[in-house]
Amino acid sequence: MTDAHAQSDFDIAVITPTYNRATLLPVALDSILAQTMNGRIEVAVVDDGSTDNTDEAIQPYLDKHGDETGKMVIRYTRLEKQGVVAARNYGIAHTTAPAIAFLDSDDYWDAAKLEKQLALLQANDKVGVVHTSFRYVNEAGELTDNGPQRVDNPCVGDCLDTLLNEFLVLFSSVMIRRSVVDAVAAAEAHGQPFDARWINSQDYDLMLRSARLCEFAYVPEPMTLYRMHVAHGAMGNLKRAFGFHCRVQLDFIERYGESIGVSEADIRERVRTFLFGRAESAFWQRQLKISQELCDLAGELDVSDDRFADLYRKASRPAWMYRIKDGVDRMLGRSGASA
Repeated sequence: MTDAHAQSDFDIAVITPTYNRATLLPVALDSILAQTMNGRIEVAVVDDGSTDNTDEAIQPYLDKHGDETGKMVIRYTRLEKQGVVAARNYGIAHTTAPAIAFLDSDDYWDAAKLEKQLALLQANDKVGVVHTSFRYVNEAGELTDNGPQRVDNPCVGDCLDTLLNEFLVLFSSVMIRRSVVDAVAAAEAHGQPFDARWINSQDYDLMLRSARLCEFAYVPEPMTLYRMHVAHGAMGNLKRAFGFHCRVQLDFIERYGESIGVSEADIRERVRTFLFGRAESAFWQRQLKISQELCDLAGELDVSDDRFADLYRKASRPAWMYRIKDGVDRMLGRSGASA
């Protein structure tokens, strides 16, 4: 790739993988174009084999911002379907800016996002990752929450220990130094920023590897708009998602546990705590099948104990029993559902 623009510390690369998001991609791109930062932005839109009219939807942006010498340049590459890991790795490899931001093609940003993050990145050399609070929106762009999310996010400073408990970073909000990405990739046998094994948790894996090397900073304002899709369901396939999450935790400690002072027994206890909390939460929401599946997952990961067995028994009772019980509790004014 040839880049005729004189690069500066204010330049940012935005990596946007996309797949069949022709109707939503323009919203994401418009939010990048609206950014108030002073530096140059190079946008890598990497299409993971879309079958809709994504190429047509992006063409007006390429016509206007395809000049490599411009302050804003948008590039579009269509790959054969390989998955988001390959798309993100491709985007990073084909950009050069010293800071990298990630934006999924169905999400979008507040206009001041990059400016606020860049200021934090430049204020402290130890900071390698900056993330932000966010809001949930639906497919129409309407807010669906009660206010900014994770305003008091604990993933600040030296936060590797916090991240080993749970992934609390929204990836479409992340800005990271390219030097950190290069360092974490060089430390791996595969030599890539993202590991192809972690289809659903490659972002968590990258953040854990980054937290070994740098501090995190946080913008507590909701600079990122995260889109929830009704078609996917509110709960989604949690067993699959949490399975990837927990396997990333276990794999990370297998490789780096000795160097950071975390034992296999320690991480297994963290995985156990994480999974039981999610399984119990699903039970209280009367998502009984999901609760059972997460108890099964604990067994598959060899972190199950008597608590999971007891919860599984409760979640295996007929749903109609809980509907009657919860209805009686509501009539009697009892707070919350009961087992």
